[in-house]
Order: sequence, then C-alpha cells, then structure tokens
Amino acid sequence: MKIVIVGSSHAGICAALRALEEYPEAEITLYDKRDQVSFVSQGIISYLSGRKTTLFQSSYSSVYELERVGLAMQMKTVVEAIDIKSKKITYRILDSDKLLTDTYDKLIFATGSYPSMPSIPFDKESKLYFLKSMEDAIETDEFLKNSKSVAVIGGGMTGVEFARITQSRGIQTTMIHRNKCLLNDYLDEPASHLLEKQLNSEGIRTILNTDVTSITGEGGATIINMEAREALAVDGAIFTIGFRPNSYLLSNQVELGDNGAILVDEYMQTSHQDVFAVGDVSTTYVNLLDKNLYLPHASDAVRDGEIAAINLGGPRQKINSTQGTYHVPMNDLVLAMTGITMKQAVESGYDADAVHMLNQHLEGHSPSNIWMIYERRTHKILGLQCIGKTKDMAEYVNIVSLAIQQELTVEDIEFTDFYFEHGYKDPRGFNRILARLMRENEK
Repeated sequence: MKIVIVGSSHAGICAALRALEEYPEAEITLYDKRDQVSFVSQGIISYLSGRKTTLFQSSYSSVYELERVGLAMQMKTVVEAIDIKSKKITYRILDSDKLLTDTYDKLIFATGSYPSMPSIPFDKESKLYFLKSMEDAIETDEFLKNSKSVAVIGGGMTGVEFARITQSRGIQTTMIHRNKCLLNDYLDEPASHLLEKQLNSEGIRTILNTDVTSITGEGGATIINMEAREALAVDGAIFTIGFRPNSYLLSNQVELGDNGAILVDEYMQTSHQDVFAVGDVSTTYVNLLDKNLYLPHASDAVRDGEIAAINLGGPRQKINSTQGTYHVPMNDLVLAMTGITMKQAVESGYDADAVHMLNQHLEGHSPSNIWMIYERRTHKILGLQCIGKTKDMAEYVNIVSLAIQQELTVEDIEFTDFYFEHGYKDPRGFNRILARLMRENEK
C-alpha cells in the first residue's frame, strides 16, 4: 500500500508513525513546504514571555528521526494540486517551477490551519502581527522590544495569554473582542466576568461587544477604528481571532462542514473512501451537541492522526467524541475547561443547571473557582470550567472529560478514589463538594 500524507505537524506525524506500525510493508511519504516538523505553537507564548530557548525546543521530533524509522520525508515541497479521482498529487520543490507528480493508494490530508483574518480594511503603514509559526514569534518579539502599547484583537485563549504577557512586559495592552464575554465559546458569563476582572486588575484594558471597522497607519502609530467608539492609537496590533482550515486543495472534491473544514466520519474518512482528513483541517464530532464542528486543537489532532492510520485498511477503530478539553498554562493563573457551556446546553435542549464551587487555599493563593454544568433530571455531567491559581486544579478537567465521555453522573464520581487534596479549606475533593452543591441547588 502506498500512503501519502500531506502535512507533517501533529496529526500528520502521528498518522505516519501509526501507519508504519499497522502496515510495516507500506510505502509512506510525507509532504510539507517547511523544513522542520512537529512545531508546538505553545512555544510561541513561552518565547514571548521570556523563555527564549523554548521556541527552538518546541519540536518533539525531527526529519532525521522520522527518516530513521522508515518514513520518506519530502520537505521544502509545495503540493500544488490533488486529483482524488486519479489518486495523483502534483507538487514542486521550493524555489523551483518544475511540476512533479506522485500517486497514492490512500491519502491522509493533514494541512492544518491558518490565522483568521477578518475583512477589516487596513493599509500598509499599519503594523499587524499574527501568531502561528516560529517566524511569527521572532517577528512579534522584535516588535514588542520597542513597543509601549499594543491592541490584541480577539478575546479567545491565545488573546488572553498574549495580553497577559505584553502587559507583564510593561506594554499597555488593550483587548478588543466582538462578543460581550471573553472566551465566549468556552466559558459562561460568570467565569468570563471573573477572568475579565483578573485581566483588568493586571492593568489590561478590555473593550468588549465591539467590532473593529478599519485599521490605518498614521505618523508611525497604528490606529484601530471601532464601531461607536473613539479610535485607539497603539504601536501595533496582534490578531488572535482564531484559525481557518487549510482545506482549499480538496474543497471542490470532498464534502465540507463547519467553517469550511473537511467533513469526516468517526473513522476520519472523508466523503471519498480513500481520502482521510485529520487535525486542524477536519471537523470534530461533539457528542453532547450531536454536531460536527470545527474545533482546532492539538490533542484532537494527535488522536485524529492515529485513528485515520488504523482505518486505512478498512473501518476498525472509531474515534471517541471530543469534549473540548483545554488547559491554558499561564504563569500564576490556571484556566481550564471541558464539555459544553450552560448556554450551549440550553440551546441544545438540555434541562441543565450549574453550580459554582469556591474553595480557599490555606497558603493564601486566590480561591479556586469551579463551575459544573449538569443535566437536572439525570445528573449527567455536561461541563466544567476552572479559574484560579492552584496548579492541580487543571487536572480536574481531564477527570471530567473522561466522565462525560462515559456519560457518568455526578453521583458516579462523588466517591471515586482521588488523592487527598491537602492545603484547601475544604479538603473533601472537588467531586464531593460539587455533588453537595448540586443537592443543595435542587432542594
């Protein structure tokens, strides 16, 4: 079997390694326009926060290592076209116009994503930056060295992380977000408001429920023009408004789903039986919402890759539904979540409710704030949102992610044997505290 994988980031590498394990006689080739593989974009945040070496340590594998185990690595190569009917790809080596071709029996499409750029008019004098690659990190860091003010456009996870970093570097930071709540796809209003309060206490200005209408450059400044607000003059703007699937090579040949991502089934198979799509270019099934959504996320990408590889010879292994489990590892602040929000639950027809747990830490840390969303009739757990400064709190979302996957109730995990949580005012453990709060809520 001849397997071609287009893209060599998380999903592509995991697919290649698992395919090598499953089909040791197969010929496996990865194509990528870069000269490196497996870059972990979280290294960008670490680099910008001052840990300079982390950027260059953010690749967990190398071309040499992958070639040593038997993979053919076609790097610095641009795939120009794919014809799924003839099972042929057309490509060229960087800095060359000569077109070459290759064929395949099975194709794994792992081209990832690119930063979203809204249709906001801007001119050449304005200073705009994105955060996706190692080169982006280096360019942005050079800009920040001499900056006194920045605008962060977009109030998602990357935006929050970046805003805290720039503010901590002594750069006056303003976040602009079109929704009335930060992280509105991941947090309900109470958690979002607490996060906003934390950012404001650090000196970060937040402008919410506001659209940017245009960006111009005037006298060395970048001017952010907004709807129904005064213009904001800053040294530059960083866009952190999410990502779009890099699906254009197959967009007219397979079925597309949410946000133009390639629609896949539970075996990571597209609408064409010999083409699989994985990682940030594909949709993800969310069982709680019974929908295929576009949710680009590294942990899903590595799962996708392996599942696709297993199923190249026929459907054998279904992928578990995603819960949307995230941990944003910021200095002295923990932000983690899994499952669906209260808003999403209500919109999807659940008779849902939520409880809020606040547990003080004896060492004087700020309290742990945890919100649990559950279904009233069954007590089935639907989601968890955590904000605080105690690091072990992030572990809760992994536990609850598994509980949601297994459709467990609050009572199912109430007396599960978790380690004793020494150091809290209430040491009974988050599972028992949340169960008590749910009972009180239903009296």
